Amino acid sequence: MTRVLVALVAAEPKGIPTPRLLKIAAFGGGEEHHVRQLKRLIEDLNTAGWDIRNTAPPGQTAVYRAFAGDNRLRLTLTPAQQAELARAALIAGDSEFAERAGIEGTRAEPIPELRTAQRAGQDDALDKVLYALERRCRLRFVYKQRHRVVHPHFVYPGTSGWHLVGHEDGSEKDKRFVTDRMSAVRVDLPRTAHPRHEPFRDELDPLTWGVDEPVDVTVETTPEHRNQVETLLGTPSYHEVDDDVVRLTIRVTHRSAFRNRVYELGPRVSVLGPESIRSELLAELESFLD
Repeated sequence: MTRVLVALVAAEPKGIPTPRLLKIAAFGGGEEHHVRQLKRLIEDLNTAGWDIRNTAPPGQTAVYRAFAGDNRLRLTLTPAQQAELARAALIAGDSEFAERAGIEGTRAEPIPELRTAQRAGQDDALDKVLYALERRCRLRFVYKQRHRVVHPHFVYPGTSGWHLVGHEDGSEKDKRFVTDRMSAVRVDLPRTAHPRHEPFRDELDPLTWGVDEPVDVTVETTPEHRNQVETLLGTPSYHEVDDDVVRLTIRVTHRSAFRNRVYELGPRVSVLGPESIRSELLAELESFLD
């Protein structure tokens, strides 16, 4: 197992064909038995938290690659716990979390537990919505006695239960649907849903309230965290990309709400200016230490 793992890591990114990997493994017995042993060994390594995949086209000799990644979640959490974590990430609007974390089942097929979790029988609509978010599927369902075709964006908890936010065909803006009130839910093929272009903003979001004199604030983040920053801080009026840095200019009308969102984002965002906003942030942070 150690020889195979070391060889796969050293062979990145080309990978190693099955015949060569069999020689490295040095199994005993017949050739057919060797292949079965190798497959079991690969399965054991993946179960242990590694990410080893066959990248050869169907019908050709398998070529295995060891993909780099953080396997701490797979080593620490049980499969059921991993599925619940992936489910929570989907609810939070991060449809790619499971793949980034290397949670089992996300690469070649959907995560079965996302659709057959303990609450699946009680909330079939929510499970189908989560599956659609995971695969970027268009949704069809009946809501308020009308047939709807919706491109899902994310879900969030509300006073009436789970709310789906998405764009309905024929509508000019995003809409919200309570999953408990959805019926006859059907999921279209993967990648049939249109991407979300603008962050959803609840009209009750305090960040949009005109409490203070408007001020344009410049923040800095990375391409990886840009969507999350825009979702929490609002749609920028200006942006520029410089290598691996993204700078956004955001109109702020509620400074206290803005500071709270910056604290929530933590190291994923830096406030560059103006100095008045930076001074307020520093003063409030220092007051927490008293």
